[in-house]
Amino acid sequence: MNSETFATMKSFKLETERNMKKSRGTILSSMGGIVGALLLAAPAASAQTTVSTFTIQVAGNASSVKTGLPETVKFAGPVVITATVVTDPVLGPGVVVQIDGRGVIGTGQKTGKIYKNECEANLTRPFGPTDTINTTFAFFEDAPGSYMNSKTGLLTLNLTYDTTTMSLTTATGTIATL
Repeated sequence: MNSETFATMKSFKLETERNMKKSRGTILSSMGGIVGALLLAAPAASAQTTVSTFTIQVAGNASSVKTGLPETVKFAGPVVITATVVTDPVLGPGVVVQIDGRGVIGTGQKTGKIYKNECEANLTRPFGPTDTINTTFAFFEDAPGSYMNSKTGLLTLNLTYDTTTMSLTTATGTIATL
């Protein structure tokens, strides 16, 4: 390769780099202009949210016939319900319901054994004036390793909403088994 060929290649490389830098600058300027135009074109409709929190007392029984346990388990305690209603201009209203029933304790009717649970749920639901939620949860004796032999309980919630304010107005619940 002679020095003239080398000089031509070097010149070509420098010219190519200059063209790429110009193209990159033009593309970035165009992108900035497009983004700016989109932001200024029309204000976006935004979603509105309403959050309501209720703590309710629930009670119920898990029968020995349905659970296979040697005794019926009586449950009672608080369930915390947080309902977040979202009014989306495109999708319409929906509600996210967060349920925390870990404060509910079961007591064996023969032995007096204590049963704990893992009743937590996050559910996305269509919004309406009323809603009935059935969700299952695991419960087990309050002893090391007993979670390995957990049983299934059923929490039923009945929710009522004010459709004007989009807030949760009433909540009731019961516990049973499937």
